[in-house]
Amino acid sequence: MKKITTIWWGNGQSNLLDWLFTILGDKIKISSIVSMSDDGRTTWELMRAFEDELWLHLPPPWDLRRCLFSLSSSDYREYFKLIFEYTFLNEEKISHFSILGLFKQANKELLFFWKAWIYKNELEEFEFDRWNLYSLLNSKLNEYFKFILPLKSSINWHKFWNILMANLYYNLWKDYDKMIDFMHNLLEVTWEVIPVTTKKAYIRAILWNWEIIESQDRISNVANYNSWIADLELMECSMDATHNNRAHKAIIESDYIVIWPWDLFTSIISNFIIGWVQDSIKQTNAKIIYIWNSTNKWWETTGLTQLDFVNKIERFLWRRLDYFVINNKKLNLDNEQLAQFKNDISVKWWDYLFLSLWEKKELERRKITILESNLLWDNSFYKHSKEKIVSELSAIFFA
Repeated sequence: MKKITTIWWGNGQSNLLDWLFTILGDKIKISSIVSMSDDGRTTWELMRAFEDELWLHLPPPWDLRRCLFSLSSSDYREYFKLIFEYTFLNEEKISHFSILGLFKQANKELLFFWKAWIYKNELEEFEFDRWNLYSLLNSKLNEYFKFILPLKSSINWHKFWNILMANLYYNLWKDYDKMIDFMHNLLEVTWEVIPVTTKKAYIRAILWNWEIIESQDRISNVANYNSWIADLELMECSMDATHNNRAHKAIIESDYIVIWPWDLFTSIISNFIIGWVQDSIKQTNAKIIYIWNSTNKWWETTGLTQLDFVNKIERFLWRRLDYFVINNKKLNLDNEQLAQFKNDISVKWWDYLFLSLWEKKELERRKITILESNLLWDNSFYKHSKEKIVSELSAIFFA
């Protein structure tokens, strides 16, 4: 059985994991290494509350949960997705809720969302055995039902999953790995979802004009850049961030490492600057596969070519890539479609990226195997097709 390691952040990586799990689940074994530099939105609020009130660092749970969902074998997978993604909408303090109380609060609204999910997916009838579900939760969570997270912050706008993971982390001896192991067990995840580190992993970008932009959220979503990004490094408070031992083991034992695309610095390279990750990648015999970025991202990768992406990834990997999987399908968009494409939040006014002839020759000179074909999803102007991507990966894995 082929051992595959994927490296990226959770939202996009979860899509790839879902595709691999659904299509190749009985032929491969996957370890998913997830970025831990997220510091935006409600995740940051929860992390800040931990530091201010409990004097503890909470590794961000946001990206991990989506990867765990994608690899769940539980009969109640869809129920867990609904309840764990539920966003609380009241101002009560987090400390007012035990874990059992969290479930009860979320379930008040869950029936409505469950029916909406059934309707959306055009299912005539779908019922889960509530008694068996209660028995499952009781058997796996019973001794934890009374756990309380002593935070004065409001529960408003926080997701159920984030509060649950934070609660378990706090009450399971502040051991993040124990909490992750428990979530694997609850969701019946047989593959591995691994945080790249459990220590502080705040990042900063150094621009070519020597301006410094601190924090993943500002680099990715907020800052106005006056220059390109020249370097990415850990902030001073995170200099001791070292890789999770499980991440090292997964990388060393892999047959293939898949690097999934999108935010180049904040989603991909942010993993490689964690202490000893580069050494692990340098030591492994695994072949490294990079799947192309279809567009640039406003500011973070403004003006970069496909070769620029490859160069920067190799610089931080300390290794050459072995495979470059890239789309060669060019779309002819009318004015309305072009405006829709350029206004997409993930595109932000930038254009498609293709591989030029001179870039192709340079990659071939480096002995990087290039796999070019139509890889776009038919229902999107720029998103990847799961069937086409898995087909390309299968050709590599089982050649």
